[in-house]
Amino acid sequence: MICSSLHRPLCTLLLGIGLLASSCQQGEQRSTRLQIATTIAPAAQVITEIADSLVTVTTLLPQGNNPENYEPTPQAIQALASSVAYFYMGDLGFERSWVERIHTMQPALQLIRLDQDLVGPAHHHSDSSTHLHDPHYWTSVRGLQSMGKSIYNSLCRIDTTHRAQYDAGYQRFTQRLEHVDRTIKEQLSDIPSRAFVIYHPSLSEFAEEYGLKQLVIEQDGKEPTPQHIQALIEEAKKLGVRVVFIQQEFDSKLIESIAKELGARMVVINPLGGDWEEQLLLITRALSDTTSSSIPTR
Repeated sequence: MICSSLHRPLCTLLLGIGLLASSCQQGEQRSTRLQIATTIAPAAQVITEIADSLVTVTTLLPQGNNPENYEPTPQAIQALASSVAYFYMGDLGFERSWVERIHTMQPALQLIRLDQDLVGPAHHHSDSSTHLHDPHYWTSVRGLQSMGKSIYNSLCRIDTTHRAQYDAGYQRFTQRLEHVDRTIKEQLSDIPSRAFVIYHPSLSEFAEEYGLKQLVIEQDGKEPTPQHIQALIEEAKKLGVRVVFIQQEFDSKLIESIAKELGARMVVINPLGGDWEEQLLLITRALSDTTSSSIPTR
């Protein structure tokens, strides 16, 4: 069976699509809004910023859920089955097995990869189909710019009637990005340390873009060895690290002990959160502030 080697959440998703796709295509009245599905909240927000009221966006992985064990709701499955396009991030581990099988179950659904136009030192394309980069590219202005451009171009192609509205939305989005970029550069121009520690390497793009050094606790997606932790602490001390980031879905005990050893603040971030501007400015403030009064910590 097609689901024999898949996790149960993915099985539920695919079987649901198979049952609902034909009925959605045949029996439902078409909404006045364009039905779009995407994987995570940051992409959903950018789509909505550009398209405004012209689209209805369904997020397959709602905020606050662990992607490794999340089971899509029946409502999400139905929304995906009735969507005209699925905007997916590209290299997220849990997302890879979804795309090919979703296409098999619903071939009419347009699959739009949002990382195709990423450029810069952190992006290496070995061929036309292989993308090697930090999959969390939306945690940087450069990544958001590329994602926004892909979303804008795709919406204009799918819905030519509303090109003028998409033009206006895309212009507002890029202007907002430019403002955020200026703010980040200004606040990071003179900071106590240009290095930081993080558990899971989700800020590679941000570090590359603003000349920072990311020291990662996790080793190839696994718990770190004592030797790795000791080497990381020694390097962090040499670089004067003052901030240790943790994503809210990870256990904080190890990070707390490392932060204590370094005398650094532990700052909770949420890369999967919908408000990309809030997250980027939170990270920036954590690196630039000399006190912890305005920084969420554990």
